Amino acid sequence: MWLFWLIVIVAVVLYLLKKSDTSPDTSTASSPNLKITISSHSGSDEQETKVGFLPTSDGGFQIGPSLPLPLTLYGLDQNDAAKLVSALEQGQEYEIREWFNHLVAQKNILCKELADWLAYAKPTIKRLVDMKRLASSEWETATDLDKEDLLAEFQNAAVEELALRPGYIETATTLLFEEPHDLTVDDALLARFKDTPDTYRSLLYAISAGSKVQVSPAADYRRKTFEELTDKGFMRRGQEIPLEDILAGMTMKHMQEIAGADAPKKFTRKVQAVEFLKALPDTRQRLEKTISFRELFQLKPIEGIDLEELAKAHAYSSEVSRVILRTLGAGLESQRLKESSKDWEADGWELNSEECCPDCRKLHGKTWKRFPQKLPPFHIGCDASIEMQ
Repeated sequence: MWLFWLIVIVAVVLYLLKKSDTSPDTSTASSPNLKITISSHSGSDEQETKVGFLPTSDGGFQIGPSLPLPLTLYGLDQNDAAKLVSALEQGQEYEIREWFNHLVAQKNILCKELADWLAYAKPTIKRLVDMKRLASSEWETATDLDKEDLLAEFQNAAVEELALRPGYIETATTLLFEEPHDLTVDDALLARFKDTPDTYRSLLYAISAGSKVQVSPAADYRRKTFEELTDKGFMRRGQEIPLEDILAGMTMKHMQEIAGADAPKKFTRKVQAVEFLKALPDTRQRLEKTISFRELFQLKPIEGIDLEELAKAHAYSSEVSRVILRTLGAGLESQRLKESSKDWEADGWELNSEECCPDCRKLHGKTWKRFPQKLPPFHIGCDASIEMQ
């Protein structure tokens, strides 16, 4: 009989111990934690990858202090930093893109690492462009407008040659050549639409192109937005758009087709093509046979706002936002790979940098037997990545 009661007592004790182990620890659950974290999964093992942020002594925030390339941002507050970090950790880089674009424009966010790259790149790119200009056989005899066209060619070629730059050529070009004279030029417009943010976000679609004519077919995702902006008086449509502006947005091949046999010779410069077609008495009728005027939209002038400078400011802010998010996202991927690499049986590791800048492309295909210590991104906007063999 005593054996029966001994078994019962042991069973009760084991049950109570098990229940105690599985009950939640309320003291831990209620403790605050400024660094927001999420769980990433590799196979069946759960791993936590933190981004976090730290205030700097000069009023900024270092985002991702443990990432391969932390970024130091100025102009945002602690709530902004926490929202950015939380979204990155949850893999919501795409979802916050519009919010972050708006934040960069609204608060004129600055990035120290981007400023450091620009301090290196601008004098280097100027030297490369000057070399191409001096070597050009066309430059000395070119008209002012042709020199503008030639200069754009030299700049594009120089960006390609720049040893260290963001992987996206468009990003590097905008950051190097299209910085607005006044980054606060859009502040007045932002204030005007503070109570109607949806209208302002819609207007950004048009502002990004400045005064250029935009083509939006019926199936285009921007079509409804452009039509709403037209109804509200912010855009012109179709026949309201000046003929010269429509022509300026066309390719030379298209303008050559419109000119047909009336063209004295093949167009070699866009300015030449536009001037010739403007002089024809029936240009609008010719255009009606090749394009749908209903698909054409153009931003109207906004009183008190320089649209060209505004377009520059918006395009520049968008690229600043883009390069920050891409750099942080790439660093987070490298960190997650590092944390989970010990769980994988790999033959080795390889660097993929085929689509990067010339300096990083030199290292494309480099391999390691063990997981490398230095991880991408190696610089602002770097597109290199580590892959398992």
